[in-house]
Amino acid sequence: MYAMEKLPVYSLNKKKGNLAADYLKRVISNFAVVNIIDESVDLGIDMRAELLKETSPIGLFFNIQSKGKDEVDSETEKQGYFTVPIKISTINYWRQQNDVTILFVVDNVMGKCYWCNPLEQIADKISSIQSQDTVTIRVYLNKYIDLSSQECPSSIRQDIMLYMVNQVEHINEKLEKIKKELISGSKVNTKTSIELLKRITKTASQTVGTYESVCEVLIDNIKKQFSEAYNYACELEVLDAMIVKKWCKSGVFEEKGFTRSKKSLRDLQKEIDELINKYENDKENLDLLEQLQTYDYEVEDLLKNIGAFLYEMACEDSPFGDHTELYHKTVEREWKYN
Repeated sequence: MYAMEKLPVYSLNKKKGNLAADYLKRVISNFAVVNIIDESVDLGIDMRAELLKETSPIGLFFNIQSKGKDEVDSETEKQGYFTVPIKISTINYWRQQNDVTILFVVDNVMGKCYWCNPLEQIADKISSIQSQDTVTIRVYLNKYIDLSSQECPSSIRQDIMLYMVNQVEHINEKLEKIKKELISGSKVNTKTSIELLKRITKTASQTVGTYESVCEVLIDNIKKQFSEAYNYACELEVLDAMIVKKWCKSGVFEEKGFTRSKKSLRDLQKEIDELINKYENDKENLDLLEQLQTYDYEVEDLLKNIGAFLYEMACEDSPFGDHTELYHKTVEREWKYN
């Protein structure tokens, strides 16, 4: 008898990973052009994607690290997330990239692609983890895409833009290196000095102009979001007139019992408008933006609390009534574009 020939083994882990990568590519291809990275040069990035607007690429890129996973167990469902160990060397490699890296963990059984931004999670402890071999990343179950996802999640778009701004900071670091090189005595002839000055001056001027125009767009977005909140408050006023009149006697805009500060939405609206006006006249005052962020949270909490309260009171007043529509418009309603 002949001995069994030795053959390569297609391991279960390899199979799981390949199935996950193939499926993830199909899912992301619904809203992006996806390019696979050759395995021979894969150092921690499996794919690169460029977002599409309808059928046209729009120059917003993100890197993809793909991992396969067995079906999510009941214990994981209870805690709402699972963890993934990532090598510090991989983390450092992602930090070197010009585009943000998104970690996807694919449930091959249910067809869900859970995702997170690893660098965002560990941004404040990059230095302290350098002595470790790995770091633990959380992947939350409420963030996933599947074959029904036709648009890129807005959170990923936001991660792309925030990471791009980080690259502007790297430009400043490079300019500092040039300055140190010149101070240290590096000889640069007049021609090169003039060329450096021309390029830096031109870039600085363009950057200032772009900065100002981007600020205007962002301020408009902030106004739009608060306006959306106020419009939702108007909707709440007429959802169930009897319930609103009974439990919010002053009206949704004037009710003061739904925030820790005891301010009404009308109070918040006035203060927010004043804060935005201040920022428009002093765009370098970052403290104003921090205050605006606090107001944003407070408005969101206020509207969620009022919506949930009105639904609860409707159910209490009429236990056997049909409150499905009210539930969808309050408890389930996502009025913010986040």
